Amino acid sequence: MTKRFDEFIKSQAKNTEKNSTAQITPEQEKKLWLEKLAELHNLVDESLNAYVKSGDVKITRVPVVLHEEQLGLYEANQLEILLGRQLIRLKPIGTFLIGARGRVDMTGPRGIVRFVIVPPALEKPSFRVTVSIGGKENTPTPEPKYVPPEEWVWKISTLPPRIMYLELTSESFREALIEVVNGDV
Repeated sequence: MTKRFDEFIKSQAKNTEKNSTAQITPEQEKKLWLEKLAELHNLVDESLNAYVKSGDVKITRVPVVLHEEQLGLYEANQLEILLGRQLIRLKPIGTFLIGARGRVDMTGPRGIVRFVIVPPALEKPSFRVTVSIGGKENTPTPEPKYVPPEEWVWKISTLPPRIMYLELTSESFREALIEVVNGDV
């Protein structure tokens, strides 16, 4: 056996020990995803509560069936917001995504806004690339601080190619709603 391979095996074993709490089952992942989806729905309800009470806005929850390879078929709620004659849908996309623990697309007549579940401090997607030349790796960058999935939050994701994550608040949600209905940014 080679020294390089021995070091590789040991580093992988250390990563497993270090992140053993990060390993969750698909059922736990689905449960967490549905809980986070309920959090988003609560934020929407709170953001529009006064308008729902006045009768200017109507929010309904519509069960939809999602299919993800790791979870199979399961049911989740899609929010539908009726604003005058405009119908806006908050469609759950899924939880097993690259760079996020979940995504919901808010679609309206003039656009789409994406909501994603990411670590609280994350402002844009980050990818780690390691280059090895002649068996020696470049200077390793420190691992980002581990944040348990339960502490991840909903953020607004701008569209590619320059994706940024923006804080999701009642105010930023209402601005996003204007965007998908009027096309205003």
